[in-house]
Amino acid sequence: MTLDQTLSSRRAVDWYELFFDLVFVVVIAISAHNLEHSPSLISVVLFALLLFPLWWAWVNLMLTNNLYGQNYPAFGALMIAAMPGPAAMAIAISGGIESNGWLYALGAVWIRLVLLVMWLVPQVKRTTSVPLWRPLAYNLGTALVWLISIPVPAPYRYTIWVLAVVAEMVLLAVRSGFASEVYELASVSHSLERVGLFVVIVIGEAVYLAVTGLADHPTGGGAGAALAGFVVCALLARAFFRWGVPGTEAGLAAAQRARSYSALRDVIMYLPFLLIVGLTLVAASVGVAVTEAGAPLETGARGLLAAGVAVFYLANAIVGLRLGRRLSRIVALVVPGVLLPALASWLSGGLDGWVTLALVAGSLVVLDLLSKVLGFKSARESAPSQVTV
Repeated sequence: MTLDQTLSSRRAVDWYELFFDLVFVVVIAISAHNLEHSPSLISVVLFALLLFPLWWAWVNLMLTNNLYGQNYPAFGALMIAAMPGPAAMAIAISGGIESNGWLYALGAVWIRLVLLVMWLVPQVKRTTSVPLWRPLAYNLGTALVWLISIPVPAPYRYTIWVLAVVAEMVLLAVRSGFASEVYELASVSHSLERVGLFVVIVIGEAVYLAVTGLADHPTGGGAGAALAGFVVCALLARAFFRWGVPGTEAGLAAAQRARSYSALRDVIMYLPFLLIVGLTLVAASVGVAVTEAGAPLETGARGLLAAGVAVFYLANAIVGLRLGRRLSRIVALVVPGVLLPALASWLSGGLDGWVTLALVAGSLVVLDLLSKVLGFKSARESAPSQVTV
């Protein structure tokens, strides 16, 4: 590894990236609000489908800045200039996608044009080996596809949106003239820190809904639900930052050294989306449980809670498998991680909402203890045996 690569691997997050993420606070808030008021399977599917293009835009902006942001001061201004794009898409979701689809598509176009400029900067400076056709096809080409969808009536425009995103994913899978620069020079620590900050945004939304829900419904049951919601948020955050991130960073560094480009792509670009989806479902269910703490939660709200925790643990399990961790240890944690919160959610259907949330919090305490036990066992097994002379 060269000195430049070493410095790249230690790169810190820039202030303008934190500022840029503020627009995604709104995106998650709107998504959680919609789920909180309509906790149905259709709402969950619609939420995931509309969130993915936003996530895809975020992760592309993040990685582009990861590669070139330190070298070009203009990237700070470009990141901030990209903010109207996701803001427009969030407004379209809030106002109803059927009547505001044109605004959603226009926001997607804006983001891709900003990304195009970001990729053209190193092209003009001749500091990149990425061929010019790639940013033109990846950003300008798909921007035109999104633009074409604006006059197309629903539901046909949605098919065009899918084609636009799939086209970018296919182009990303074509590694010619691309893999060595993007995957080998990307800073793993910077990428994980940015993903971690996004996770904090979603967990913060759950805390916000717990506090504001209690403020609007100041009851004993509401207080119990808010407290249980805090415990749920804290334990999921601990599972991610204490157990997940360190192992993921080590696994990604190993994958980078081994030039396992697909593993890097999947763990950084695709799989965190599942974490965001799961945590948003949890946030919405916490909001419902606090506001309706004195009555049994509806099936939809309990389903959000169980599905959210399950998706969170399944996403972490897939990350582990993708990075080559032992299947037995993953199964030992992911199976109870899915089953225990699900049982707590479904078997408490006749109990008050705060009780359901408290039981799920209790199941996460058990999972945290299990993680510690598995961690100690793994440490003992990997420790070198002592030889007595």
